[in-house]
Amino acid sequence: MGREELIRKLQESHRVIEPGQEVTIDSFRPEDALGVALAYYETYGDTFPLEHVYDPREIIRRNATDDQYTVVARTPRGEIVGLIGLFRHAPNPNVYESGQLMVLKSYRNRHLSTEFSKIALDSLPRQLGIPVVFLEAVSNHSVSQRIALPRGLVFTGLEVECMPPGVHAKEDDASHNISLFLMFKLFEKTSCDVYLPEPYRTFCETIYAEQALPRVFSSAAALTGETLASPFFIQETGLMRLTVTRAGRDFAEVVAAAEAKAGPRGVLQLFLNLGDGAAPQAVEVLRDRGYFLAGLQPYWFGADGLLMQKVGREPDWDAIQGVDRNAAVIRDMVREDFERTRCREHRSA
Repeated sequence: MGREELIRKLQESHRVIEPGQEVTIDSFRPEDALGVALAYYETYGDTFPLEHVYDPREIIRRNATDDQYTVVARTPRGEIVGLIGLFRHAPNPNVYESGQLMVLKSYRNRHLSTEFSKIALDSLPRQLGIPVVFLEAVSNHSVSQRIALPRGLVFTGLEVECMPPGVHAKEDDASHNISLFLMFKLFEKTSCDVYLPEPYRTFCETIYAEQALPRVFSSAAALTGETLASPFFIQETGLMRLTVTRAGRDFAEVVAAAEAKAGPRGVLQLFLNLGDGAAPQAVEVLRDRGYFLAGLQPYWFGADGLLMQKVGREPDWDAIQGVDRNAAVIRDMVREDFERTRCREHRSA
């Protein structure tokens, strides 16, 4: 069933939920699936880039596996007025993203978001034995950052203008996408080998020291063999994500193919495996192609990941709101690296 048919069925199923009812926060049940899909539709309209969130059957299927755990706010009538989820997103299946946080407008100002975050960022990962949880916190306001900080998450990066503004965006904000702060919480801290690119060594070592992460630093190797990478492209938004498990001699060609698919206005994100000895050389290739730092992702591949990014225009840096000094430091570091790409382009022009 395609997106248009899914949206049509949701429109037919939509009912006004009476405000002011008592709600219970509980684990997802199969009978909640339609309400979850309707919550997405009310929050995002038909603009959410992933089609499966509008499909109740797919929502049920995903929650029947270890790939996704959804928590809902349910009225006595069984209506869904809010939700949050943990789901696998990284190559390492032990890393879960906390996302999907939404509360219907008529049920806001009841502290549901705070209660959801306590569960998704603390009690549920402990209950399930999940060692790593991360969050992509929006930067057009600081609410999600403020909710996450007391739960022990720390800033590790900034993904520049990678999320569409959504159906409720103000008209004057619609020309730019939303930037996302990377925030991680580590319930277990195991040692792993990493190959750090020299331009970002200080950045990575600072995070390792602050989080007391045990790391073994190894010497870089040359680009050899074939690149092992998997692309993920959302055509509607122009976001291209390339996860590179291993960088080989053909790395530049693989990156060029991803760029061609994304187009000149696309947003490109490259996830590099710092457990790959060729990662430092891959970073040099990317820097020569106009990529700049996005952040560090602990345990993303088992070993850590380094996220690099490239955008087709000057980001709206003033629109990026950081809740504290640590967020501002990350933002300024990413901006400085972006400016480095601009200077290099001007020199080569």
